[in-house]
Amino acid sequence: MQEKKKFFYGWWIVIGSILITATIVPSVMAMAGKFTIPVITELGITRTSFTLGNSLLHAMGIFFSPVITKKLAKGNMKKIQSISILLFTLVFATYGLAQKPIHFYISSVILGVLYLNTSLIPVSIMINNWFEEKRGLAMSLAMTGIGVGGFVLSPLITSLIGKFGWRNSYFIFAFIMLIIALPISLFVFAKSPEDKGLKPYGYNPEAKNTKTSSSDGVQLKFSLTSKESFVKPFFILMIIGMITNGLVSNGALGQFPPALEELHGPATQAIIVSLYSVFGIFGKLIIGWINDRFGLIQASLVGCISFAISFACMLLAENITVLYIMTVFFGIGMAIGTVLPPLITSAIFGQERYGEFYGYVSSATQVGLSLGSLLVASIFDLTNTYKVAWIVMIILTLATLFCWIISYKASFKYKKTTK
Repeated sequence: MQEKKKFFYGWWIVIGSILITATIVPSVMAMAGKFTIPVITELGITRTSFTLGNSLLHAMGIFFSPVITKKLAKGNMKKIQSISILLFTLVFATYGLAQKPIHFYISSVILGVLYLNTSLIPVSIMINNWFEEKRGLAMSLAMTGIGVGGFVLSPLITSLIGKFGWRNSYFIFAFIMLIIALPISLFVFAKSPEDKGLKPYGYNPEAKNTKTSSSDGVQLKFSLTSKESFVKPFFILMIIGMITNGLVSNGALGQFPPALEELHGPATQAIIVSLYSVFGIFGKLIIGWINDRFGLIQASLVGCISFAISFACMLLAENITVLYIMTVFFGIGMAIGTVLPPLITSAIFGQERYGEFYGYVSSATQVGLSLGSLLVASIFDLTNTYKVAWIVMIILTLATLFCWIISYKASFKYKKTTK
């Protein structure tokens, strides 16, 4: 068993991951919506036209996630990630130079490829490598950075846009990401404990890391190849669940800010975004703890139902009290977009098969992420209200829950017992 009395270096990986997810991830998720109204006002374009840039960014993950995941898992992750962070921040700054929507689109396509190398995929691979025990806690801690970043960046970006304009705010945001994320990648991260002469947290030499446990403690090993899995109902359901998960996650994160700003102004919007970002920190920890303590199904239930309730609250967003209630449920539910996909992948396919399958999970999630905010914005442009979109999001959130639970249960059919 891994020695736990000394401070395990894997926790430095977690701390570094928090800083990475606090800066880079919000730039393409929660903070992307902060620029919507000032940009469309100055350039005279529609909400859908501006949101298409963010959709193109996430769409790159559809095609490149499997390839990049395998490359990161087998190649020099530190070199790939560090170069990608440098290029990502430089290209992100070019948003501030945009004169037409096409300029956003070109930058977004490039950013979409670079983004995959910078944050969620390398972080999930490292956490999976460094932790055999407390993986849910470590993953949830790593992803709390998204909430920390949202809490700090929401009022900061609002203030910057108000004082310096949206163009200069893009430049400043890019610089912030560069000086925080690049040193972490260069000097803190290590892809696996073996790189530091260590073993994973909770390492047990008597148990192979390809094994997963059923509820009765029997050791199980996933027995299908990736090609064999593609045609199985459990895999198809899991992929559908990842797509709908991406739809609702980016639909909320991308369109809650402009929806709130129109109803209550930029100051109240900044407060609400900061609040649900703070609750998102605790929400991820709660979901990770539930996963470690009670299992994946219970964690999925709490996460998805909380997310659905937050959309229901948005139907009554004119009432400021309801919005404050929404921040709690949305904070808990946000974990379904970041914490649960890697945990589901690990639970179904095992640690050693993680790198092989997570690329497909990420690719499916990116399908939803590329369309979620665009879908909500399009519904708004067609109906001149967000209410129809929020109802659609509730349905898709419940569909995500259904697909994940059925997929997870059905996958045990393809696991064999081992001694």
